[in-house]
Amino acid sequence: MSVIAGKIVEERIVIAADSQVTLGHQARTEGTKLYKVGEALVFGGSGNLRDVNLMRLFLDTHTPASSDERDVLEFYAEYTDWSKRKMSGFEADSSFLFGFDGKLFEVDSHFDVLYSDFTAIGSGWEYARAALHLGHSPTEAVQVACDLTIYCAPPVTEYSIPRQAAGSSRATAE
Repeated sequence: MSVIAGKIVEERIVIAADSQVTLGHQARTEGTKLYKVGEALVFGGSGNLRDVNLMRLFLDTHTPASSDERDVLEFYAEYTDWSKRKMSGFEADSSFLFGFDGKLFEVDSHFDVLYSDFTAIGSGWEYARAALHLGHSPTEAVQVACDLTIYCAPPVTEYSIPRQAAGSSRATAE
């Protein structure tokens, strides 16, 4: 079970995650579901840890061409095809939160792409999203979810990236 919360804060994209990993009916708080790829991309995954780990491997050699919906959909389609080649019978069953190319967006196994200034995914998403709406940071929002549901647990990890990558001439105003 998981909670991942993200928010655009001034000129940064900030994403935080809890650390609970549930194996069957046993929970442990080792590892995380949040990863940073250089200074240009941060992502968190909620759902099947297999999917999150496959996305980590996929990101070693792939990134979306841009954060535009068509490019994100193509990236996700490539990820699912690649994953099926890696694991026979693979069926995506997770949601991802990305900070990339100046935007914060969610992608899930139904090929939904949602953009926002703040959002949360995972078991504690309602609590975290409410906390973000009330002005809390992503770390504080994840901690709220950890406090209010048994499906999330500390410690909380947070990463951030510049909203506009260094050397990019692309405007970030939207």
